[in-house]
Amino acid sequence: MASTNNTFTCVTTDYVEPDMNWEVEQYESLDIAYRLNQLRKAPPEEIIAAAADAHVLIVDQAKITREVIEGLTECKLIIRHGDGYDNLNINAAIEHGIVCANEPGFWSREVAEQAFAMALSLALKIPIQESVARRGTDEGWKYEEAMPYGSLSTRTVGVVGCGKIGAHAVRLFGKLMDRVLVYDPVVKSSDIEEAGGMPVMLEELVTQSDIVSIHVPANSHTIGLFNSALIGKMKKGAILINSSRGTIVDTAALTDALKSGRLSGAGLDATDPEPLPGDHPLFSIPNVIITPHMGWYSEDALWNLREQIVTDVLAARDGQMPYSVVNPEVLERDNLRLR
Repeated sequence: MASTNNTFTCVTTDYVEPDMNWEVEQYESLDIAYRLNQLRKAPPEEIIAAAADAHVLIVDQAKITREVIEGLTECKLIIRHGDGYDNLNINAAIEHGIVCANEPGFWSREVAEQAFAMALSLALKIPIQESVARRGTDEGWKYEEAMPYGSLSTRTVGVVGCGKIGAHAVRLFGKLMDRVLVYDPVVKSSDIEEAGGMPVMLEELVTQSDIVSIHVPANSHTIGLFNSALIGKMKKGAILINSSRGTIVDTAALTDALKSGRLSGAGLDATDPEPLPGDHPLFSIPNVIITPHMGWYSEDALWNLREQIVTDVLAARDGQMPYSVVNPEVLERDNLRLR
């Protein structure tokens, strides 16, 4: 469906909200043509057919490839529904003069709290305790199956990445744990220390930490970072938490480390692939928690995000920049479409 020549058009490729009635009402009141789709796994040609006339494209998980971008002949702005934008071809967007934006920070606390909750549960072997309780008999429970584990206060935690989410995680872990080591080569040591962490190199972090919590974006430096070699350097019996992107951890290497006893637990809010197939061996390993990439979620955070997206669409209609531009190089190009 195409819009009329003078109508500013916004298209959503896919969404996680229960409904988008509020957005529909907002765009109608702003005289913006708005169309909804659920094209999360759609091929490029379907996305192009749905959004070829869009001036703004709002994307959750759909893959916005070079082919898609070449078909978005009217697009001025692509908004990623959330922090990460690894599903957008940023280089192609720059070449075609399209501004790309994300909506960072709206759920930094939520993601950190999810990681913290999984870490505490696994450190206390709650999943195994729950299994022991379910299998109780007249003779009682087999406590030994959930033993041993030490006091939380004696644990050393390693936080990989000290951006907004990582800094929240450092503060949370610091309230209970003995030491919080932090690796982030782009954050000042003084900022890490202000959050309550101790800046270290990555190898020192993984070899000394009882719990390692990952809070970095997926990029060329981090994809596959936790491979068999790095996981093999982790402290025996350590716990790995990943609430960032599944591609940062080698799933096969993690599975092997858990099966062999090298690691004692893992908490995964992000996996590779995502979602994992129901018969994946990770689901059958004790002391593993896998959640459906919901660490970002709270009703408060989601509503704040939805409001900001509408604000960014309105800004684009008026020739203004969005809240957070992730490809600032495009602003210097002669073919910049958002002016």
